[in-house]
Amino acid sequence: MKMKKYITPFMLSVFLVMFNSCGESFLTKYPSDQITSGTFYKTEQDFLSAINGAYDGLIYVNNSEFFPMIDMATPFSNGGANFFGIYKFGVIGLNAGWSVAAQKWSLLYTCIMRANTVLANIDNKDAVISDAMRNRIKGEALFLRAYNYFHLTYLFGDVPLIIGPVTFEDLKPKRTPKLEVINQVIADLKLAETLLPSVKTYRGTKNLGRVSVGAAKSLLGKVYVFEKRWQEAKDKLNEVITSGDYSLVPNFSDQFWPTGENGSESIFELQYENNDPGVPYDNSSYVRYIGFSNKSNYYFGDGYYFMNPNQSFADLYETTNGYKVTSTYQSFLATSPWRTCVYSSSSSDPSFNPATPFNNRDPRLKWTIWYEDTPYVNEFMTRTGQTGVNFKQGYTKESNYASVKYNVGKLGGVLSQSPMNVIALRYADVLLLYAEAQLELNNLPEAVKYLNMVRQRPSVMMPTVEQLSQTLGVPIATNQTELRNFLRKERYRELAFEWAHMYFDMVRWDVLATETVNYWTANRDGFGNPALATFNKSFYLWPIPQGEIDKDPNLVQNPGY
Repeated sequence: MKMKKYITPFMLSVFLVMFNSCGESFLTKYPSDQITSGTFYKTEQDFLSAINGAYDGLIYVNNSEFFPMIDMATPFSNGGANFFGIYKFGVIGLNAGWSVAAQKWSLLYTCIMRANTVLANIDNKDAVISDAMRNRIKGEALFLRAYNYFHLTYLFGDVPLIIGPVTFEDLKPKRTPKLEVINQVIADLKLAETLLPSVKTYRGTKNLGRVSVGAAKSLLGKVYVFEKRWQEAKDKLNEVITSGDYSLVPNFSDQFWPTGENGSESIFELQYENNDPGVPYDNSSYVRYIGFSNKSNYYFGDGYYFMNPNQSFADLYETTNGYKVTSTYQSFLATSPWRTCVYSSSSSDPSFNPATPFNNRDPRLKWTIWYEDTPYVNEFMTRTGQTGVNFKQGYTKESNYASVKYNVGKLGGVLSQSPMNVIALRYADVLLLYAEAQLELNNLPEAVKYLNMVRQRPSVMMPTVEQLSQTLGVPIATNQTELRNFLRKERYRELAFEWAHMYFDMVRWDVLATETVNYWTANRDGFGNPALATFNKSFYLWPIPQGEIDKDPNLVQNPGY
């Protein structure tokens, strides 16, 4: 279901509904030559157009690219320039005028209002629509509303909860307590899962990409994890696992190429389309998440040098024998137009060679970050039909590395952009969330079982947790604290730079402040920065946009801004 192009005559009705409560009889007489909420929601096609518009809100004005980029707000990425560069050196200058917060607030509420409009009209008994289609569209709208409120409240905290068409009274709403918003999210998802079909009914059809019952259950399980409702999380995520609807993709990197879109591991991904089928992976999408420079093959993200994973992140990937790698900054070399850092790397692995520190590492390393002379260039050239591609440390601005995922364009020449779908929920995430729930319930063998499933897909085949425990002499498999620390790093290794997984995880685990302070030591990697003494945890919540407060005096700013 590619929805870059869509029909949205319903959007006019969003505004007309706002004025629908007056009692004068002439307001109930609809002009025959105009679309209104009273004339539009009559046919199945009307509702399909409306729900497609609600989906499209997810990618409207490059909405989706921000979520992968949010991982730049963690200590695992340098750079970010105008958007997330504000987190460089540890949140300097974050304030109520931050453009990212303003854009996300507006776009998330746009999606919510479109879903609300569908829900306000879907039960119209006069509409010519089958019960099956009515239920499906209602389930989709409920999921989309819940999905957007989920992100909105975990970014901003208390937010106005609006679950109906906008009225005059709603124009200046107060902030609703976060727990009440979460309760609405849960209620929406519980109802949605009773209405939505299995993804199996969509595979092989043009509707593949629409919300399924698995998406509703997965997001509900994720909410339970975020709320530390471990038993409910375990039970709900287990329903996804035992459904048989999903499986891990054997080759990890396949799911981040257009040929692997909506594959067996995909639970919910934002749909983009390539407008020129004759030119694979061309610049045909709204996505500006990753692009390529036309200057001497220097590589950088199109969005203001986005996504420069750092050495600290690269060191998360163990050797193939399961040993940790540690790198120490030595110096940096000026490399036109950016910089190259020099590190010395070491490991307790007897087979580790400091001269070739990227050899014999977790295979996900090469499928997550570009590094100098990475073997991934061969796979990249094969997939894109190019020759002569390489990657050097000096190709990025703020670190030696760049992000690989969703990176399917061409290096050099005219700037190209990724037409790749963006994955918001995938099966590996569900398995790791389930493992986390089991861990917190102290069912360690079950947690280990599902961690191993993720680590041992055929293309990865990293040592099991039990093998690591034996090799390293550390009771990872049998000690809850050790296993918790390991699981968290496994989520970083598996899910980095996809959909803000690292950022949301670090906030919910309350480790972002500590890790940020620990990372930004004085003169970090030659940046000349002072040591970061503290990190104000109020920054866990983004500022309510000042423009919204100016328009609505009932909105109160988050502490610290």
